[in-house]
Amino acid sequence: MSLTMSEDYIVYMGQQWLTVEGDIVTIGVMEEAISELEELTKVDLPGENEPVEKDEICGELETRDGNLNIYAPVEGTVLEVNSAVAANPELIREDPFGEGWILKIEAANQDDVKELTAGASYEN
Repeated sequence: MSLTMSEDYIVYMGQQWLTVEGDIVTIGVMEEAISELEELTKVDLPGENEPVEKDEICGELETRDGNLNIYAPVEGTVLEVNSAVAANPELIREDPFGEGWILKIEAANQDDVKELTAGASYEN
């Protein structure tokens, strides 16, 4: 099954997609990154209002094949965590560019956001 996102997104670290609205960065996982993995068993994410560091691991998807790290593309604060994927990790596979988003971070530094969008790898 191939799902596509209706808006432009930024490919980050080859396995994550990002959207940027102002200083809010939404993170999801590319379909290609999870297509070869067996069942997603658990999503381990930071809590809302927790700080995250740019390019550091801020979460993890656990699978029967091993773990897939989630990296923060900006320094900031976790604004929202998708509780639906915490309850049903397979939602990430079923709808990776829609209901399967992972978390939203409010960037602490607008320069981080500009850096993401300036050197971005966009796809439709």
